[in-house]
Formats: sequence, C-alpha cells, structure tokens
Amino acid sequence: MSQQGVELASFGRRLAAQLLDLLWLLPLSVLLGTLGALANGGELSVAGEAMANVIGALVVLIFWVDRQGTPGKLALGLRIVDAETGAPPPFGRLVLRYIGYLLSALPLCLGYLWMLWDPRRQAWHDKMGRTLVVRLPQAAGGR
Repeated sequence: MSQQGVELASFGRRLAAQLLDLLWLLPLSVLLGTLGALANGGELSVAGEAMANVIGALVVLIFWVDRQGTPGKLALGLRIVDAETGAPPPFGRLVLRYIGYLLSALPLCLGYLWMLWDPRRQAWHDKMGRTLVVRLPQAAGGR
C-alpha cells in the first residue's frame, strides 16, 4: 500500500521492529531499575521507577529525533515521518506520539491494532503525533 509515493510499513514489519527493540530496551530498563534500587538501599522507589521510565522515554525520543526511528525500525528499513510532508516530525509531535504509545496499550492494545484497518496504517500514537511509519525505498525492493 502506498501513500503519496511511499510505502507504508506493514503491521508485521512494525511488530518485528518492536520485538527487536525489546532486545535492547529490556536490558536497559533492568539496568536502570537496578541502579535505582541500589541508590535507594536495595528497594526500587516510585520515584526511582518513574526516573527509569523517563530515561527510557528520553532514549527512545533521542533515536526518533536523530534517526527517525528506534534501532528496530532502522534495522528493518522503517522511518517515522510527518504525515503531511514526509519530513522528520518536530520534537513536540514526537513527544505526543510517545504519550500515544501509552494510550494505545491501555484498551487491550486496541490503539496498536488500529493500523490493521486504518487506510494510512496509523495506530493511535501515529494519529496523535500526526506521523506515518514508512519503508525506505532500498528496503522495499527486498522481501
């Protein structure tokens, strides 16, 4: 499926990118949680857990701003773009998109599944951030 001359990322490719991202995000989260617990005498406090989550979110946002995708998306030839222009989205909209990740998961992951019937393959977080996830042309010719 194409939108304005670009190939929109499929559900399967986006899911695979998320699974790849778990390979580096999960150890990062465990490390941050462990450091937070050690700093609090062996117990993870609510503040420590919140700080670990904020740091994790900032790491993801840095990838989105600098590379237009997380390592999983980059490995699979995917990029996050502005839905109207195809350019890199502005920082504020990427923050909205990240908040949308959380909201997409709440009602039984309905917000993630939404892309299965959306004509622009947008999940709720894409709609909130006014973004699309596209497949780069050099990656599109492969599989």
